[in-house]
Amino acid sequence: MKDSIETIILKAKEDVYRLLQGGNFSKFLGQGYDFSELRTYDSSDDIRHISWINSAKFGEPYVKKMYEERELNVVVSMLIDGRMVIGKKQELMAQILAVLSYSALYDNDLLQSCFFIGDSFKLREPSKRIEEVEATLKQFLEIEPLGLAMEYGQIGQKLLEKIEQKSLLFLVGDFLDEVNLSVLAQKHEVCVLIVRDRCEEAPTQKLEAQLLNPITNRLLSQTLSSSAIKHYQQKLEEHDQNLYAHFNRHKIRYVKIFSSEEIVEKLENLFYN
Repeated sequence: MKDSIETIILKAKEDVYRLLQGGNFSKFLGQGYDFSELRTYDSSDDIRHISWINSAKFGEPYVKKMYEERELNVVVSMLIDGRMVIGKKQELMAQILAVLSYSALYDNDLLQSCFFIGDSFKLREPSKRIEEVEATLKQFLEIEPLGLAMEYGQIGQKLLEKIEQKSLLFLVGDFLDEVNLSVLAQKHEVCVLIVRDRCEEAPTQKLEAQLLNPITNRLLSQTLSSSAIKHYQQKLEEHDQNLYAHFNRHKIRYVKIFSSEEIVEKLENLFYN
């Protein structure tokens, strides 16, 4: 495991230096420094944000919103169940955990990690110590996910109870179950990182293969026929479209990641596009 952690740490540090060329990797809209957007005035806007010069220029009220540069509370929440044994999902999640953790500490932000492990929840203490990353990775990689079942429906409420201060909150998991993050997104800035193995989205037909339910750790009697694969992919597409609609409705940023090579590019898209 030591070699695995060292490899993950080395690659994560390389990724972080690529990722953070632009400075703070999250920005809260507020009374700040960097220009964010200029748009027409809405009745819910603070009149202190009205740009009188632009309002006179365009003949109607305009407000100017700014980014606030400040220390962030960064919380990385790992969602772990039996499906993490599929492909290299647990290793990929560990890589994402390392990149996000080093990014936060590099920016001098306060880092906190938490694990949903089946039906249990573990919350680490907030820290700015670089040694926290290796300790967190070690704890994460020691988890045996096979046979673990998790209730995605309880994630939002649990995090509301445990994370009191407004935070930049990352949720890392496969999100193959329904989830409601609407209330959570009202308090925190929520970012979702969907971790999948490509075989989950495009399984191949293997007539002699034995199927195992990673949640219950039991063999399945079904065969992976072409019709079963087609039905599964249709259901998965419906599920994902509903998931994206929920995220968009509540202004939750999200990306889907399949491999470690995609992490930097996908995080750049998450923050800067």
